[in-house]
Amino acid sequence: MKRCAIFALTFSLAGCATPDFFMPQSQYPPDPYVKGYADPEDCIGGEALAAVELDLPEYPRRAFRNGQQGWTIARLDIAADGSISDAEIERALPEGVFEAATLRAVETWSFAPPLSGALLNCRVLIRYRLGEVSLGS
Repeated sequence: MKRCAIFALTFSLAGCATPDFFMPQSQYPPDPYVKGYADPEDCIGGEALAAVELDLPEYPRRAFRNGQQGWTIARLDIAADGSISDAEIERALPEGVFEAATLRAVETWSFAPPLSGALLNCRVLIRYRLGEVSLGS
């Protein structure tokens, strides 16, 4: 009898555990056309950049728990030495969810010194989809 009670208690507590997998609750919004936000002289993603340090953002915990998906477009300037001299979020969907995580990561990035000197208005698409983070093209 005692064994049955322990077994039943263990089984019932196991059902209360929070799952560690992502369950989408929101549709992933279609990727934007990043070049549509740029002027012809701006750099887009990896066209003129060679990453030295490029850690992707962490999926925000609240967004993960709520099954939220989306993307951000980060606009950044690359100094002549390859460091980030300015970064901001140009657009994000949904708004107010992924911007802080994106900025925290982007501000730590570094690149090989660009051959043409400093690069202004570089844009990078960062996707938050199905619990994973990836760079867009």
